[in-house]
Amino acid sequence: MSSWSIRMKTIFKSHGLWEFVEKGIEYSDSKGAEEVSDAKKKENEGSSDVAFLTEKLMKDANALGLIQGAVSDEIFPWISHEETSKGAWDILMQ
Repeated sequence: MSSWSIRMKTIFKSHGLWEFVEKGIEYSDSKGAEEVSDAKKKENEGSSDVAFLTEKLMKDANALGLIQGAVSDEIFPWISHEETSKGAWDILMQ
């Protein structure tokens, strides 16, 4: 494991984000982008599942942002199409 990945893992852990990078968002509680849209509609109805899903998606986006900010401009294109922190991480760890 490179020193960069060790430092990043520590950062993720300190922000409570490592599980998203390591395991991804488990779509047992979220079933895809179209259902996120439906979930947001239900949010107005007070669904706690929606709040939980939204929180998970935001945490994953935070982790992805940390990864994107930590790579050089030369490496960024490798991960620019990834929408999850796990997807970007897996590419960088190959």
